[in-house]
Amino acid sequence: MSCTEGRSNLVENDQERTVTMRVDRPTEDDWQRVRSIRLRALADAPDAFARTFAEEAAFAEADWRKRLSSGSTTFIAVEDDADVGMVTGAGRRDNPGTAGLYGMWVAPGNRRNGVALGLVRAVVDWARSNGFSEVALHVADQNSAAIQLYEQMGFAPTGGISTLPPPREHITEHERSLSLGETICDATIA
Repeated sequence: MSCTEGRSNLVENDQERTVTMRVDRPTEDDWQRVRSIRLRALADAPDAFARTFAEEAAFAEADWRKRLSSGSTTFIAVEDDADVGMVTGAGRRDNPGTAGLYGMWVAPGNRRNGVALGLVRAVVDWARSNGFSEVALHVADQNSAAIQLYEQMGFAPTGGISTLPPPREHITEHERSLSLGETICDATIA
């Protein structure tokens, strides 16, 4: 696999500026923070996730704490002290050697500036350090920006297809994966 040339700066009005971001790894005591960003994600992009805003808004504190202590790992992107993105990595039950990348979301005003790249890298690094040989994800077929990002980072289609659960079963997804023997590529973000 060859990498597509990329850069890590945002180009805005023909002027380049560096974007500074950190990635936090919340604990179950951060459940309110995780709840807040997850509900923002579900409100912003309802057709990108298996669960709905209404389902997760009804979760109790115990549900959020369990989500953060169940063996999965959540990462939150932070820019200028604001939570601007989120993703979760977890082992897949159907394939023990594969980690899943789940619930990827970046706030609309922070897209295309490296936040998604940083979040995917966090999951890939976590998966490598936990002995997984592959990271797999599902992406909606109509989400061309996400497909382009994953493709440029080296995630290849596996042939697996699915749909979201009712009432959004009309939304089709396909699976992509990255072998952790490969070098993760920087994506073009400008």
